[in-house]
Amino acid sequence: MNKIIISITCFLLFLSTAFGQLSQPQLDSLVKKYAQNLQKKGIDTVCIYNEYCIGCLFDPVNKNNLCEGNFSSLPTYIFWKEKGKTFATRKDICFDYSTQIIANDSFWHYYFANKDKIKKEELKIPQYAEMVNGKRKIRSLNIDHSVFFQISIITRNETVTKDINSFYFTRELGISEEPNINYEYNMQTALNNLHMRLQNIIKQESVKKKFIRTLR
Repeated sequence: MNKIIISITCFLLFLSTAFGQLSQPQLDSLVKKYAQNLQKKGIDTVCIYNEYCIGCLFDPVNKNNLCEGNFSSLPTYIFWKEKGKTFATRKDICFDYSTQIIANDSFWHYYFANKDKIKKEELKIPQYAEMVNGKRKIRSLNIDHSVFFQISIITRNETVTKDINSFYFTRELGISEEPNINYEYNMQTALNNLHMRLQNIIKQESVKKKFIRTLR
């Protein structure tokens, strides 16, 4: 069994080297170092917006080289404030991207106005009601294979990190598609509001087009 594990590990390392892409931990380390370099320059307001997936499969166009075959991977965005302006770049497992100015940066004001609330908030696990032998039972439902988001706000005094499971925003659950009891609560949290503000930025065509990628 140990030989099998070692063989699999070596094969995965070979894939990473041969195809040039980074693993998720390697990407996280690269992003962390980038943020640390910003701090060394005296920048004390940074936001790391990370999208990742557990158990997802992505099909590369070119089977021989993932990165050169337009391999689709989930990105990490880095925002920071410098001299009164907000800048952003992004990174994924294959590419580095150019830096651009973000005009719509109201998420900073929203975060600092709601910081204490966001720090305390926790999203509620999806639940639905089910009748069992004539009695109403509350069932909780969770899955591992989901798309996750992580928001880290780094300031001079502290780092606040919040995780978001996209499955928690599922409206209907179970075989009978019963309403998610906690759907409205999760949707109305300040954490989700911050998340949506960041989503609105990265989905803007004007923002997406300005990111010029470079194969790492």
